[in-house]
Parts: sequence; structure tokens; C-alpha cells
Amino acid sequence: MSVRRRISRIISSRRNAAEPVDPIAALGDSQRQQEENLDRARRSVADLAAVRHRVDTLARQAASDLDQCNREAERAVAQNNDDAARSALRRALEVQKRLDSLTRQRDDVDRQFHSLEADLYRLETSLQENAVRYESLKAQHGATQAELNVRGAVSASAGNSAETARAAREAEQEARRLRHLQTAQEELSWSDPTAGKLEEAFSELEAREAAEQELRQLKARAEQRGQG
Repeated sequence: MSVRRRISRIISSRRNAAEPVDPIAALGDSQRQQEENLDRARRSVADLAAVRHRVDTLARQAASDLDQCNREAERAVAQNNDDAARSALRRALEVQKRLDSLTRQRDDVDRQFHSLEADLYRLETSLQENAVRYESLKAQHGATQAELNVRGAVSASAGNSAETARAAREAEQEARRLRHLQTAQEELSWSDPTAGKLEEAFSELEAREAAEQELRQLKARAEQRGQG
């Protein structure tokens, strides 16, 4: 495989690579998903409770109807009305079947309801524990991130301080170099015949000698006048 193809494959694999997943964000998504599941479970338990209430109401009504049929049959027997007694007993048998069916249905709904309640309790407990764990991990992650930020700032500040100290040392060195250069130039100005300071000194010396000569001549003329 040529080098160009290898490089192309590496670049392509990097482009297609999945982005790293933030574990805290993933944990937060999982927590929200569990909360949604808990809401659905609560609605299911509430719906089943409503069904149980309706079935229980129908069962109580059937039991009341059964008692009424039995009382009607007893009154018919007391009145020697066999036909009315038979009719009441037939209705009682039908109501009894309905009551038995409703009772079984109510028992099934009760078992389902209690099972869902237990599942809901476990889910709520698990969600509460996970919420505490999530908040704890989130706080730890935030503290760790803050610590990293502080350390980064300290490191950057230390780097800046080192850079400032280095710049200060360089400035001091440059100042010393300039002072040495100035001193050397001053020394050279005295040793260089063409330098301005040396010429100035010679001029001053010549002027002083000329003044002394003029003074001697003036004194000589004064003495001659005194002798004459």
C-alpha cells in the first residue's frame, strides 16, 4: 500500500471515528430516561387502580343484586308463588355467575395492582439512589474540573511570572550593557585625538597658556614703566 493511500485511510478513519462521550452527560440522559419510565409506571398503576375500583364497584353491585333476588325468591315461596320464586332464583343464578366472574377479575386485578405497586416502589427507590449518585458524581466532576481549571491558571500564571522575570533580567542586562558602553565611549573619547572632549581639553589648555603669557607680558611692561 502506498504512503498516500495509508495517509488517506488514517484521515478517513479519524473523520469516521465517533466523538468521545461525556460520561456525566450520558449518566444524565440515563437518569432522565429512568424518570420517564417512572412516570409511565405511575400512570399504569393509576390506570390499574381505576380498573380495580370499577371491577370492585360492579362486584358489590352484583352481590347486592344477588341478595335482592334471594329475598324475592324467599318472599315468593312465603306467598306460595312458585313461578315468581323460580324467576327470582333464575336471576339469582345469573347474578351469581356474574359475581363469580367479577370476583375472579377483581382478584386478578388486585394481584396485578400489588405487583405493579411493588415494582413501582423498587423503581422509585432505585431512581432516588441513582439521583443521589448522579448528583454526587456531577458535583465531583465539577470539583475536579474546577481544580483542573485552577491548576491550569496557576501554571499559566507561573509561566507568565517566569517570562516576566526573564524579561526583567534581560532588561537589567541591557541596562548594564548600555552603562558599560557609555563608560567605554567616555574612556575612548579621552584617548581618541579626534574626539571632541580631548580637543576641548586642549583648547582650554591653550587658552590658559595664552592668558598666562599675556599676564607675564603685562607685568613686564608694568615693571619697565616703574623703572623709567
